[in-house]
Amino acid sequence: MSFVLASHPLLPEVSQPCEAQELLAHGKQRDAAFYETCHHRAQSLWRQGFPAQSILALNRALSCVLSAREPVLQRLPLPYLPLAWMLVHRPAAEFFLGNPRRHWQHLATRMVPPHAELRTWRAWACWYLAKEVLPEADFPPDLRQIRQEGICEPRRSDIAKHLADLSPADDLARWQAALDWLRVELGHTAKCAVAHRIRRIGSEELPVVEKLARQIWPVVYPRLISAAQIDYMLTVYYATSGMAREMEQRGTWFALIEITDQGPVGYVSVEPHAEGVCFINKLYLLPEWQGYGLGAAALAWTCEAARQMGCKRLQLRVNKANASAIRAYCRVGFVFVEDICTDIGSGFVMDDYLLECPV
Repeated sequence: MSFVLASHPLLPEVSQPCEAQELLAHGKQRDAAFYETCHHRAQSLWRQGFPAQSILALNRALSCVLSAREPVLQRLPLPYLPLAWMLVHRPAAEFFLGNPRRHWQHLATRMVPPHAELRTWRAWACWYLAKEVLPEADFPPDLRQIRQEGICEPRRSDIAKHLADLSPADDLARWQAALDWLRVELGHTAKCAVAHRIRRIGSEELPVVEKLARQIWPVVYPRLISAAQIDYMLTVYYATSGMAREMEQRGTWFALIEITDQGPVGYVSVEPHAEGVCFINKLYLLPEWQGYGLGAAALAWTCEAARQMGCKRLQLRVNKANASAIRAYCRVGFVFVEDICTDIGSGFVMDDYLLECPV
């Protein structure tokens, strides 16, 4: 088969297709020679217009557990950067890419010996590259598997620690170099913690909550629910009179998340339920302030509020398609309890997961 794409600049050049038989010739050996053949196979498949299969070839290279002293690693470093380059420069839709994010999620959670633990964390490292590059709406995670198996997608720090602890080579340095390249290539800026406070409010400040909701919901929810449902829920759940009744009749606490010298950028509300449960009704941030640690701070605030209410557990509902929120909650210890679909009137439903964590 002839080549149809330009060469991948970070893989070894090939003058003719590298066929599958060349990998099969290595048998069960996963040595330096096999590792190098995987790279040639990856370039060949890329140039033939098979990016998904090219990724699979580099996955096979990462099944090799080589010492940092292996000369091949000096010529062909562990392929995190070539994989990142593929994701950024993915070809047009007629060249099948599949869903690399979901692929690496499955690989990381279904790894078998030999060297299963290291290979698991290499797969999570590749998953993280895909998460950084690929739009989640177009390349979603497998939420069904996450729900059924209780999978918690790892943080960058978790991946880094395991690569450092498990790798006999330089996985961590090569992975971090790929992430650094991505940050420059994609124009991402590093986000640091910002000075903030979370302040419980009275009913006189509820108009601020309503205003923030009307800024946040039309940006965050269109891919999850219809515009009509967004308008309906804002009208029903964010009328200041209704929120004031929640405070008076149900003991609901409202708080604003504020940035120093910036003002309110989010809000949270919690209320005591039966059987020692504190329910998080609302927790939202303006999209531009996500990634600064404010969500984690708000959850810490809810834990303290729950203790003051005499509660032992936190619960919340999250839309089944809200992958980023599910990931954030699972990372801080929430687990799946049940699926809940509720008729909220006017022909609309809330199709959610109920999550819970101890205080």
